[in-house]
Amino acid sequence: MWIANCNLRTLCRAEAMNKLIKGLDKYKIDICAMQKIRLPGQGTVITNNYLILYSGHKSDTHGFGTGFYVSKHIIHNLLDFEPVNKIICKIRVQLKY
Repeated sequence: MWIANCNLRTLCRAEAMNKLIKGLDKYKIDICAMQKIRLPGQGTVITNNYLILYSGHKSDTHGFGTGFYVSKHIIHNLLDFEPVNKIICKIRVQLKY
């Protein structure tokens, strides 16, 4: 399993999301903690290959934001996602040693 961290400028544009996913797939990253994603509110982005869980600013402004990318290989191991505020969120994942 590979875990990474990245500081993004934004995921508001479709091309930014696609570029991120291609890079994470290229290096076979399973979990990636992301900062400055700038998506408003809290939520998830779900596709066949990955899950993005995020927590951003409560208003529609595109400021701050944090989240996690989880690959399709370990989505079934995801136990919990807790958005705390625009700069903190956490996930629990069940893994083997």
